[in-house]
Amino acid sequence: MMKSPIFVDRDKLSPRYIPSILPHRKNQIDFLLTLYRDALEHIERVFLRVSQIVGDVGTGKTCTAIRFGERLEEEASYRKINLQHVYLNCKIEGTSRFVLYGNMMRKVAPEISTRSLSPEEMLQQLVKYLRDEEKYILISIDEIDYFYIRSKEHLVYDLTRLPELYLGQPSPVIGEIFISRDLSFHNQLDPSEISTLGRGIIEFPRYTAQQIRDILDQRVQEAFKAGVVDEGVLEFISDVTARPPVNGDIRVALDLLLYSGILAENQGYDRVLPDHARKVYGQTHPTITTQDILDLDDTEKLVLLGLVRTLQSQRTPYVGLSDIREGYHVVCEEYKIKPVKEIEESVQDLCDRGIVDMKSLTEFGISGVSAKDLESFLNGITLRLKRGLSET
Repeated sequence: MMKSPIFVDRDKLSPRYIPSILPHRKNQIDFLLTLYRDALEHIERVFLRVSQIVGDVGTGKTCTAIRFGERLEEEASYRKINLQHVYLNCKIEGTSRFVLYGNMMRKVAPEISTRSLSPEEMLQQLVKYLRDEEKYILISIDEIDYFYIRSKEHLVYDLTRLPELYLGQPSPVIGEIFISRDLSFHNQLDPSEISTLGRGIIEFPRYTAQQIRDILDQRVQEAFKAGVVDEGVLEFISDVTARPPVNGDIRVALDLLLYSGILAENQGYDRVLPDHARKVYGQTHPTITTQDILDLDDTEKLVLLGLVRTLQSQRTPYVGLSDIREGYHVVCEEYKIKPVKEIEESVQDLCDRGIVDMKSLTEFGISGVSAKDLESFLNGITLRLKRGLSET
């Protein structure tokens, strides 16, 4: 099998891959450790502790919960405590209590797992098994909000009342973490259930462009060969991921990076360039249409052509106004079209239309289409424009 000139391990770009260090989620992990770590000091006397993780899609909630669970398991093992973190995703592993509890039983106690029990009996058998085996578990329930969209069953009631199975005595289920996009699922709960959830709410804010860049830098080192990913690729992906419509979803950023690498490889490149990322993003989040370009006046078409050529020649996601002006004059000279003196108003209108991205007063780029593809289209328009001018 031929070796990739670009990739070392594509799986390191999968949202399901969890690196040993999670950039910009240390505060959230530390908060979870504050809530649960001291339980290991007197675990046989610990009562159930409940917390909630809340944040938008792609903010690292699942990765953080799983990594924290692994850390707690490691510390428990060091103390000779038999502790298991049980992660369950309601979308994947059940939108009914019967299916969800059955999957939990198979993960914790496969030897006693059976489909002949009711959901309540499964929980009773599970707690009895844990007691008999002197084993403890921490449960993470992901997509709890999705469960309540699809079901009216009282999942929260069941799980937060587990200590009552032993008449209020300490339970081998030391903690539960409920993970959701927001707290709207509380509207489906009784006041008593909301009360049992407590106030241990850990918020996961959207990633900023710089934070996304830090995460991508880490993944590039694990997924790609050294030096094959252009710095402009990471800057471009970080910027478009941080703003609408993606709104900081790190999973989208990882996908863009992965498919940019695949596109570069398929086209015979040994490097991933900004235009590969632009093309992938333009195919999945198109923001520039043919009509958008045709609606521009003649000067704006020429300015845009100068911009996309400069982006390609410099292999960068952004260029300055002086670069755009220089590119515009080169285009005008090539097509023997008299340039206008000022292009600032044309550049501003391109930004206002959403065709050109303005990162700052000195940084301009495009994101809705590949610069190479846009150049080909604009070259055809410019030829027609030149013919039209020569006929007048």
